Amino acid sequence: MSDSPPSVGGALTAAGRVLLDRPAAVLPAYLLALGVLPAARVPLLTAAGVAVALLARAGRIEPVAEAYVDAQRAADDESIVSGGTLPPELTEAAAGLATPTVGALLVAGLLGAVVVALLGRGVAAAVTHETVLAALNGRDDPLAAGVAGAARWRTFLGLTLLRGALPVAGLGVAVVAAVGLAATGTAVGVVAGVLVALLGVLFAVAVAFLLAFAPAAVVVDDVGVGGAVRGSVGFIRRRPVRAVAYALIAAGAVVAAGVAAAALNVAAAGRVVGVAVPLLLTPVLDAFVVALYGDASLPAADRSSARSRVASAVADGCRALAGFVRGHVAATVAAAAVLVAGLAAGYGLTAPYDVRLPVPDDVAGTFGAVPVGPFVTIAANNWLVGVSGAFGGLAFGVPAVTGLVFNGALIGALAGIYDRTAFLALVAPHGVVELPALAVSAAVGLHLGAVGWRAVRGRTTAAAVADELRRATRVFVGLAVVFVAAAFVEAFVTPRVAALVLG
Repeated sequence: MSDSPPSVGGALTAAGRVLLDRPAAVLPAYLLALGVLPAARVPLLTAAGVAVALLARAGRIEPVAEAYVDAQRAADDESIVSGGTLPPELTEAAAGLATPTVGALLVAGLLGAVVVALLGRGVAAAVTHETVLAALNGRDDPLAAGVAGAARWRTFLGLTLLRGALPVAGLGVAVVAAVGLAATGTAVGVVAGVLVALLGVLFAVAVAFLLAFAPAAVVVDDVGVGGAVRGSVGFIRRRPVRAVAYALIAAGAVVAAGVAAAALNVAAAGRVVGVAVPLLLTPVLDAFVVALYGDASLPAADRSSARSRVASAVADGCRALAGFVRGHVAATVAAAAVLVAGLAAGYGLTAPYDVRLPVPDDVAGTFGAVPVGPFVTIAANNWLVGVSGAFGGLAFGVPAVTGLVFNGALIGALAGIYDRTAFLALVAPHGVVELPALAVSAAVGLHLGAVGWRAVRGRTTAAAVADELRRATRVFVGLAVVFVAAAFVEAFVTPRVAALVLG
């Protein structure tokens, strides 16, 4: 940290330069944060899988499939939905899926997902904030410092609960009071209800502002939840201009991201924001708040050109991908076997029933005449699915396996309800590239799962874990090339091949 506090612009510049000059030190931590969602989905997907298995065993899925087939045959067009409602027979058959056991499983899965998400968020926030602090301080291995900082997960879990519970509680009380006042039916009651609702919103905004610097206080001041709250409020009191400037810049950045997402959605490329926000915007804002709170000086600049660094990173990523596949044959084969098992399970679930979905009439125009937007969205989505599942795999490999089984089962289930020729024409051209890439992604997750297992047992060091996370990041730079190639084939080639095959 510097002797003299930097300006708001200086802190923001320092935050941007940390990401620009030291991406290999910072981005792996934020890729790890992406793994929280796949980890949180594990309880819910497991509960759903068990529920489907129980329903199939009890013979409750077959009546739904038969009712669907009967309704499809009786329909005048390709849709069995009329006026936004399903046929009574299909509705009645579907009601048989809502058993108490299924309900209990889904509730338990949802609760488990919430718990895992909170725990994962605590770990991820600790790692990312410790990493950006170390990067701002010019440490040689910021990621190792971040991994070691995972020990603060309880403090960040407490902050997550506090920053979420207080605004929600305030809004909840305000909404209940506002509804009660508006229910009186008088003009005074309606006006009072609106004012109370606005007060609830203002309370939530005030809490978010007062606690905005609490995560930075944890890592800079080495304090717990109480100390972080006092540190955040104290910073705002001492430096109100900088605090307000941060709030305005952060809010503006979020609004800009929303506008960009809306604009890109028009071009069917909105998924790009799903990559940019967690890997560009969030690291910069985290580093910005830490730099402001901790009076960080500018790190040393990397003078090499951005183009040369990107080209070097891509080449290194391709080498890392090839090296991983050669060096981890067992993990790659195991992941491929899991994918095949998922495909077989999904196919076995739907194929026995006489359900067939129609093939779109204009197959060649599925993504439009010039499908640049869909191409970008497919590439970004597949890469996010692969990388988040792999880094979530640090939780002993479970999220990587669960995600692979789910995706495989989904594809297999579609294979069971489409005409075989049509399915192969619609999937095979890009699937021969995309599916192996997903398998390798899961193999990285299995490997990181072994790393995570050694870490919790004290059999490895934070520096060694950081090395593995950096290596996984390089592998996914190489996999990005593969996913882009697969997306290009899916958007530009597959529809035309399918149109030729299907006539």
